[in-house]
Amino acid sequence: MIARVMTNAVLIVPIAVMLTGCNRQAAKESEPDVSLLATGPDRQTLPAPRSFVSAALDATGTLAAWEQCKMIEFHAAVAACARDGCFYLTEHDFVLWPWSDSVQVTAHEPRANLAWRIVRGQYHAARADPNADVSPLRGLSREYADAVLQIVTAPVRMLEDRALLGPRPAATQIAGQWYLPIDAKFKERTATPYWTQGIYFQTVDRSLVDMVWLGDPLTHKFLIARGYDYAPATDGGVLTPMKIEVFRSDAEANIGSRLALVDVQQ
Repeated sequence: MIARVMTNAVLIVPIAVMLTGCNRQAAKESEPDVSLLATGPDRQTLPAPRSFVSAALDATGTLAAWEQCKMIEFHAAVAACARDGCFYLTEHDFVLWPWSDSVQVTAHEPRANLAWRIVRGQYHAARADPNADVSPLRGLSREYADAVLQIVTAPVRMLEDRALLGPRPAATQIAGQWYLPIDAKFKERTATPYWTQGIYFQTVDRSLVDMVWLGDPLTHKFLIARGYDYAPATDGGVLTPMKIEVFRSDAEANIGSRLALVDVQQ
């Protein structure tokens, strides 16, 4: 299986970077040392999980398994979808660091390999000719990458103290599946714009968080990420989705047109 978790890894990638963004202020922090991202939680500051967070952790492999999960890697075939219904086929390599709230994506495009990284909300893009990116994801690479990070590592994101969580009193049915919506208010970050609101949709029958809504009303950006076909990333490891869909959305968390379909290659 190509999707895999590395529990003790040192990854050094010499990438010359510049901080870029679409109409956004460049982050002032220097490019992080990725060898420091493959880390576990700080157990002294790790908050005690609430009951629904514990259930989400158990549904994907228990807190103990997640504590050992320092890095997740997978290769995926990606169908990027334009608003007119056309789609563009490409391949992406993902590296996720759950406890560092970070993700790196490398897109293998005909003209160049493009790489970008989000580290604790800060966006970093490798130097490359922007004209080499002909994908419909152009201009949404940051949001797309973070949506994948959020759905794959949802239990860890719920556990961290950056999110103020509030379960709703009643379940709701979406496409035949009953969910408990858990509202999230995210604390401010230095990088803007960024998600300020979210909803974790936890299945009633399995306690699996397989859908996440992310929103930033100030910039009118809203996305939904859904995970399917959860399987162990490695023997005895945490469960991660083998297929991910990212949809455009709105302030009411309605599912809009599909932005991308990520099919993890096994």
